[in-house]
Amino acid sequence: MRIAKIKNKYLFKSNEPEGVHSYAVYYDRATKSYRAVALTHVYLKDVKRFKQVEKGNIKIMRLPGFELPSGVQNYYYDKTIAGEKIDLKSKNIRKISKHHLKKEIADEIKGFSVKRYRNNDKKNSRS
Repeated sequence: MRIAKIKNKYLFKSNEPEGVHSYAVYYDRATKSYRAVALTHVYLKDVKRFKQVEKGNIKIMRLPGFELPSGVQNYYYDKTIAGEKIDLKSKNIRKISKHHLKKEIADEIKGFSVKRYRNNDKKNSRS
């Protein structure tokens, strides 16, 4: 599992298509595709973020390379907005680190982020 910056337009419709977000990206052997787990930084006590933490939608973790704690979402993307598999060689993805996260951290993220974000469904909802 690695940390990468992915352009919004690659994974979902956005008001800022050229904007980027951080993701923990890993290869899922069962589906033979990459998965991108959304990360959010917890700079200060944001009411919206902490309501998500209380509901169990975000887990706060310390990730290497970030000064502040990160919020790990409980869902992952496995397809682009076009319905294709995520391709790490895409110009819309920039790997932040050459190193992989420690297995314990990666396993914790995978265990928490078990919902698939269905970005191509009519409802555009998480499952």
